[in-house]
Amino acid sequence: MKPVLLCVILVLTACGAAPQSATAKPLPAASVATAVAAMQERGSVEVLPGTVKAASAATLMARVQGVVGRITATPGTTVAAGAVLVEIDALEIAAKRDQAQALAAQANADFERSKLLFEKQSTTKADFDAAQARAAGSAAAAAEAGIMVGYTRITAPFAGVVVRKHVEIGDLLSPGRPVIDLEDPASLRLEVEIPESLAARVVVGTKLRVQISAFDQEAAVVEVTPAADPVSRTVLAKLALPPEATGLRSGQFGRVTVPVSEGRQLSVPSSAIVRRGQLDALFVVQDGIARLRLVRLGGSDGASTAIRAGLKPDETVVVDGAETLLDGQPVTVR
Repeated sequence: MKPVLLCVILVLTACGAAPQSATAKPLPAASVATAVAAMQERGSVEVLPGTVKAASAATLMARVQGVVGRITATPGTTVAAGAVLVEIDALEIAAKRDQAQALAAQANADFERSKLLFEKQSTTKADFDAAQARAAGSAAAAAEAGIMVGYTRITAPFAGVVVRKHVEIGDLLSPGRPVIDLEDPASLRLEVEIPESLAARVVVGTKLRVQISAFDQEAAVVEVTPAADPVSRTVLAKLALPPEATGLRSGQFGRVTVPVSEGRQLSVPSSAIVRRGQLDALFVVQDGIARLRLVRLGGSDGASTAIRAGLKPDETVVVDGAETLLDGQPVTVR
């Protein structure tokens, strides 16, 4: 147990909750508003963690060998579909294209001459067929060489934002090497691992409350994997985040509230909850002193939030002014 207690102490210290030394100046009293934690009739819920990801995301890779000659995309840049992001200097590929085109032109000229001779019955059918096959093969080789040259220009497959670049000008690329990460910020989703026991409550079309930073509203489930993971015993659910939810980005931590059953739960006004990193806490007022308390949250209806652990009924909590409080600070109730 000692390592766990030490971890909690370190977290609270980082949150400004370290005990004051005997020589420290006493903290000034803060004016706050309070409320009493009480049992309420509400649905029992499970709050599950999730991660924001883009539905449209791609890692663009090199398809030919060559040296990076030009990069037009930088992280954070918005690009249109088809925009050139990276150009590869591949002189050998261009030379092979030119050679293939020259051979194709020659083979086509030979075919036209053979065709005239065949029409005049001055050449055999076998010679005519051979000339025709050489022209077709040379044209195919020239087309393939042209496609390879096209691979020296890496373009955006869809409109989006450049998230990351893996190369710099002058880097030698080989086929399969990652070059650019691209995603569409208008297609963000919250991906959540749902325990098997709750999977029946999460189906496509279900609306669940989602909390991501300042975003706190309902989002619809748009995809649920049909099979459970054999290791974690969970199914993956994806909830579509509305385009108007500004400020969100892939990789952010979020929470989704899944209803379980009806019942009475200890609740406090949602304004009492303060966050320290990814930890949830609130301030409990004891004898005129604010004490920081780590809690485990239940569901939220926006106005109030259920507390699953860390608080007792009838305890007084700060509901206004908590964000600037320090652990152990005197308070006056207004």
